[in-house]
Amino acid sequence: MDVRTAYAGDTATVTVVGEIDLVSSTTLNRALDDVLDRYPPPAWLRLDLAAVEFMDTAGVAILLKARRRALEAGCRFTVASSSATLQRLFEITGLAGLLKE
Repeated sequence: MDVRTAYAGDTATVTVVGEIDLVSSTTLNRALDDVLDRYPPPAWLRLDLAAVEFMDTAGVAILLKARRRALEAGCRFTVASSSATLQRLFEITGLAGLLKE
């Protein structure tokens, strides 16, 4: 899995390529924590998951944790792009409404 973070103004975009599973989710967690640990945090944290082909429950937990932290910091948290597979996962789990842009 490859995770890259780009900043544009008050927006941080985290782009993920590959699979998010129990092993790789720690890398994503670190990247999201790095963004949210900045002072001040960005006004908007966007995730681009268009190139993610698989995500297990560990990945879902990381997204929910990051969303909670972002909201506590006054930061908007959205998934800007996701694959059809992840979109279906978000719909089934009821997360689609929480993560939409």
